[in-house]
Amino acid sequence: MVMLKNVSEAKFKHILQPIADSCITKEQQELVDFESFFTHTICHECCHGIGPHTIILPDGRKSTVRLELQELHSALEEAKADIVGLWALKFLISQGLLPKSLVKSMYVSFLAGCFRSVRFGLEEAHGKGQALQFNWLFEKEAFIFHSNDTFSVDFSKVEGAVESLSKEILTIQARGDKEAASFLLQKYCKMTKPLKVALQKLENIQVPVDIVPSFPIADKLLQ
Repeated sequence: MVMLKNVSEAKFKHILQPIADSCITKEQQELVDFESFFTHTICHECCHGIGPHTIILPDGRKSTVRLELQELHSALEEAKADIVGLWALKFLISQGLLPKSLVKSMYVSFLAGCFRSVRFGLEEAHGKGQALQFNWLFEKEAFIFHSNDTFSVDFSKVEGAVESLSKEILTIQARGDKEAASFLLQKYCKMTKPLKVALQKLENIQVPVDIVPSFPIADKLLQ
């Protein structure tokens, strides 16, 4: 957990914060914080375990989500962990298990994180999953694209949009519905104009795509 937090802090400082400074409206930039970013990372990993794994198909056969969705499974699974993780954060807040101060910051930090993950590319599972989420939430008007090429969150719409995508993905997995998974990814896993604008801005200011962790103590032990 200490190593995960240290790596996450480096990603936040050197990648997510510069992304927020460039792509998020000034009014919401202060809502991008490390606590929201890191807590959502933990929820993401926990939510890989939420949802169906073994399923019963309409013909009575037992199968698994991975087996039925095949090459589409990884991208949908990463999207599920992300979006259900965001839903879970709001649920934990509503139960008094996490502070209410996270309510707005978790959504804006997530928005900035969309641009971070999409930079891995749409051939990679995390990038595909993030494009799906961003474009779904943008279509639902939970994410707003402004004339000065910055983005913000509409707090009146984001909770419902997160819940609707969570339900969509979990239902597809529960049914092992590869056709529905393919349709969802084909429709939303695209490099849309807002994404292109954001990524071009990040190219111009040379925000790194990722970090290279350094473990000096381990290096000394191996010498």
